[in-house]
Amino acid sequence: MKRGLTILAILVVLVVLLLTCAFEVQETEYAIVLFFGDPSRIILEPGLAWKLPPPFETVGRSDRRRRSLDAAEAEYPTLDKKNVLADAFAAWEVDDPLKFLVTVADRNTAEAQLGDIMRAEVGAALGSRELSDLLSIDENVVRVDEIMDTITERAAVQAREGYGIHVRAIRIKRLNFPEENRQAVFRRMEAERERIARQYRSEGEEEAEKVRAQADLEQAQILARAERRSKEIRGEADAEAARIYAEAYSQDPEFYEFLKTLEAYESFIDEDATIVLPSDSHLLRLLKEPK
Repeated sequence: MKRGLTILAILVVLVVLLLTCAFEVQETEYAIVLFFGDPSRIILEPGLAWKLPPPFETVGRSDRRRRSLDAAEAEYPTLDKKNVLADAFAAWEVDDPLKFLVTVADRNTAEAQLGDIMRAEVGAALGSRELSDLLSIDENVVRVDEIMDTITERAAVQAREGYGIHVRAIRIKRLNFPEENRQAVFRRMEAERERIARQYRSEGEEEAEKVRAQADLEQAQILARAERRSKEIRGEADAEAARIYAEAYSQDPEFYEFLKTLEAYESFIDEDATIVLPSDSHLLRLLKEPK
């Protein structure tokens, strides 16, 4: 009986030790094994892992999922002393579990530290630009997304080195203006877009003039080619007609002379014509001697 109880007790102890020594690492987390409170090793892969029973070793966990942090809207001065309201957010995740556990330990503390970094970098970036840089759509002016890339790079370095946090992106969700500056900003934006519209209209008119000039040139060239070709055709026709006339004249000169005389009559004789010619005129020959 006693031996059975002893074996049972040993089995219970072994089960308890097994339960306290084995632990599971989820896919959404990192596990840090602490030896008497000091980090001894990091487990990055999910699955079943082992440790010494408490109090020798305990397990700390860190969420590895990507998270977002929304910063409250804040007012920042620009380089030309025009205040703007910016509402930004950050996408982040734990990059160094050990440093994260040692420096911030939990999500709330991490987001508080990251929020301070984000607000400082957004303020520094907006403070180094004039308001026109944020409003202009000119491709030669630095755009807001380029400013955000710079903010992300600078904040990522601080977050990684200080807290083991990987900042993937910091972006401005909304850029607004205090009420006292809003109307002046809208007028400036309207003037900027009117300037661009005038530029587009001017470029369009210039391009239209080029098109019209090219069309006029092509029209003149086509008409010139057509006129030249028509003269060539008329010349060829006149030459052919002259050749035919010459052949006809050579075959029957008297008939040719007869036709030409009739054509001459048609040109100057009509119902009201009065003609005075000498009696020996060659033109009167057919009239006097029709046969």
